[in-house]
Amino acid sequence: MALTKSDIPNLLLPGLKTEFELAYRSQVEDSIADQIATVVNTVQPMQRYAWLGATPPMREFVDERRPAGLSEYAVAIEDKVFESTIAVSRRAIEDDQLDLIRLRVKDLASRVSQHRHQIVVQALLGGGSGACYDGTTFFGSSHPGVGGPYSNTTNSALSAATLANAISQMMQIPDDSGVPLGIVPDTLVVGPKLMWDAIELIESPVVVYKGTGSTGTSPTDYVNAFRGRLRLIVSPYISGLSADAWFVLDTKRPIKGVILQQRSDVPVEFTSVESKGGSESAFMQDRYFYGVRARYNVGYGLWQAAYGGKLS
Repeated sequence: MALTKSDIPNLLLPGLKTEFELAYRSQVEDSIADQIATVVNTVQPMQRYAWLGATPPMREFVDERRPAGLSEYAVAIEDKVFESTIAVSRRAIEDDQLDLIRLRVKDLASRVSQHRHQIVVQALLGGGSGACYDGTTFFGSSHPGVGGPYSNTTNSALSAATLANAISQMMQIPDDSGVPLGIVPDTLVVGPKLMWDAIELIESPVVVYKGTGSTGTSPTDYVNAFRGRLRLIVSPYISGLSADAWFVLDTKRPIKGVILQQRSDVPVEFTSVESKGGSESAFMQDRYFYGVRARYNVGYGLWQAAYGGKLS
């Protein structure tokens, strides 16, 4: 039996699914979300984390093991359902404009990756009011602890002095047993407004301290102490009223400041509204619909691994 134009959508869908999966996999491999958040796969609609901050330090085995129990605090992350859908003209399929359709499908995959990045950054921006595992706000000045309370936030703008202070404070925070937690900040996250200031601050080989006319001192060059210590991530989602916000993160720890929880049993799904006999949308609107659906959400992990500045 000869193929007709109505057969094309059904023949096209498997190839589009492959295009989507390849594009999505490529996007996730280089995703900013995966760089700055701990990705947790779960099969539960709501996952409770009672173990955050409770891992004990190593000690000499002299008598018997001393296991640490679950933390008295906990956080719970409930997944959400997200979707994005595109409409494709039936004429575009009939006229063999398949390359354009493939480009739109690839862009759909990019949108999923970008959204994961967006909600992770939004979690950082909302850390001044969102609660973390110890019962206080994620970014706050009253985190309980041995020798505390401790702070991981400031209202000061990004500068050499505030950045140095943030790094020093993070590195001095102890764990629940009073032993240094071993935080080593490695990432600075800013928005487009602070991008050039941040580049100059942490990537310039030298820092020039300008002299003043009143004292007659001349400019002096110093080796930039920040160079090579931090990588820079510029997120377009740090904008508007939050354009001056900045964050210092330790992203090499297994548990980072933000948790991106996703369902391992419900993978990102690409599908369409069409059928061999003709879909309602094709009949009524002369369109086919292709969409993506995913279940994930974000929450807070170790506040010790993040420091937020200029959040308001």
